[in-house]
Parts: sequence; C-alpha cells; structure tokens
Amino acid sequence: MSILLAVLLSYGYSPGDSSWNLVTLGNIPERAILFAELASKDGGRFTVDLAAMLEMAGRFTEAERYYSLAFNSSTDPLLSEWLENRISGSRTLDTLVILSTLITNMSNEDAINISVEIPLPVSHPPYQQIERLAGIFETDGNLMRFEIGLLPSQATVVLPLILRIRQQPYSFRPLPLYYPDIYGSVSLQDISSLIRTIQVPENETGPGPCLEIAYVLQERATGAGLDLQIVGGLFRTDSNSLLFHAWNLDPETGIPIDAVLFQADSLRGIGHCPTDIIPLWNFEYTDGHEVSVFYPQQNIQLDVSMQAIYGDPDLIIGLLKLFPICILKEI
Repeated sequence: MSILLAVLLSYGYSPGDSSWNLVTLGNIPERAILFAELASKDGGRFTVDLAAMLEMAGRFTEAERYYSLAFNSSTDPLLSEWLENRISGSRTLDTLVILSTLITNMSNEDAINISVEIPLPVSHPPYQQIERLAGIFETDGNLMRFEIGLLPSQATVVLPLILRIRQQPYSFRPLPLYYPDIYGSVSLQDISSLIRTIQVPENETGPGPCLEIAYVLQERATGAGLDLQIVGGLFRTDSNSLLFHAWNLDPETGIPIDAVLFQADSLRGIGHCPTDIIPLWNFEYTDGHEVSVFYPQQNIQLDVSMQAIYGDPDLIIGLLKLFPICILKEI
C-alpha cells in the first residue's frame, strides 16, 4: 500500500468510493484531488475525472494539461468534443468578436423610423474586461440604440458592434453554502434542488433552450425568496462557433447559476466562469432579447436576427473604414 493511499484511507476514504462523493457545491477537498491523482495513473476515465476536479478547484493550468492528455488518448467523438470545450474553457481568452444585427424588410413597401435596441455589453470583473472597439450603436443608459430612417422594401441592413474580450478562467469556489445576510434561509443546496425540478431537454449540439429555462428558474427562485437576474452572452464550441446563451446571476454576489449546464454537469452549473462561456450583458432591460426593434408601421414585416463571429483583423480594418465611429473605451 502506498503512503498516499494510506493517508487517503485514514480519512475514511477508499478506492471503492468515487472521488466525486467528496465534491460539494461549497468546496473541492484536497484529499479528493489527491485520490483523483492516484486513480488517474491508470489513465482512461480517471484522467478526465482528475482534470474536471482540478478545473472545479480553480487550478485551470493543471486542468488543461490533464484534459489534453485525455484528449490525446480519446477514441470517443462525443468525449473528444467535450474535452475540446474544457481545454478551451481552461485557457485565457483574448479575442475580437463581431456582433452583427441583421434587419431585413420583408414587406413590399419601404419601412421608416426604425429604432433598434440591444443590451449594453459590460465587463465582468475580476475575470473579464470588454472593450467596444467600433460600431454605429450609441450608448443610452443600459442599452445601445441605432435609428434607421429608411429601410427599402426587400433590403437588409447590417449593424456591427466590434468587441475585444479579454477573459481569465475563474471560479467563485469555495462557495459558502449559506449567505445569511443575503439569502436568508435559502442555501445553494436549495438552489440546486430548484434546478433539479426543471425539465431540461437533452441537446448534444449546444446549450439548449436556455432563455426559457432561465425565466423558469428566476420565477421559482423568487418564490423561494431569492431574486435572480437573467444575463446572456456567448457559448464557444469546439467547432469555433459562437452560440448565444442565457443563464441566471445572483446580483448580490455575482455568482452565475446556469440551470442548463447544471443539468449536464452539476459542478459547472453554479459559481464557475470558464472561458468557453463569455458573459456580455444583462437581459433585465430588454425582456430577454438580444435585439429589440420598434417601428410605427403596422403593415411592415421585419426579419430580425443577431450573429456573432470571431473578428479577423483585416476584416476589422475594413469595417472601421466603413464605420469610422471608434469608441476605444473600456466598459
């Protein structure tokens, strides 16, 4: 028997148990990590368990190393996809993102006096800093607006907003299970129990119906005496795509609560901020919409959408020539 194993057994812990038994919402005990390190020497799934536990403990550099080891030996496409996301989520992010609002006049007559609103992107310290580099939207309180005087029939207008996002992987752990001055009698365990009452459809290709679920959790949390905000941002996938995603946030502590991710991976659902999730804005001011459009003509039909892509420097230069409004302002 190794000295390490003897020490672990002295804590009432044996190889017959899963190291996950020692993992709670509040903390990742060091002895659980030690056991996971010991088990990982056999390779396979144990290496993935160790990497996940290191990530949950906020030891992202070590987690990335073990995720990479597991990825190099993985033969399961779904596991490999998940590992790629975990590897990217454990790395520092410094990227340009172009948010493009697209509005098409589907009607047979011109549309006039269209007002377009999007939420104001805001930084999330201490782990994220956002800069608005360029665009034609103007800041108005907690919103950004642009006015379209005329949009001809069957025409499309593209309204860009270019952001630079610098983000470190971050975790709020260890999490106190109770915040008596804030939550009162509500605990994080109570919140996890609320999440488990929500039916989340399985979706292997993305986060799922996140906005609807965020509203459900907000309603149920309010009934339990806890006010949660609904926030949104981007979900980075291994295919280098950016998907829009929504989740909840406790405004008093800044702790994110993601019911969709919680159902798939409870350790990441509360208090965890990897860089494959990019928070951008608060939906409180736009009723859950990335884009809101207002116009006076009742007979006009507009198609409205928003896209997010990584910014290519040459493309950014071209856009800056077309849209010379340069904000260069930290948020």
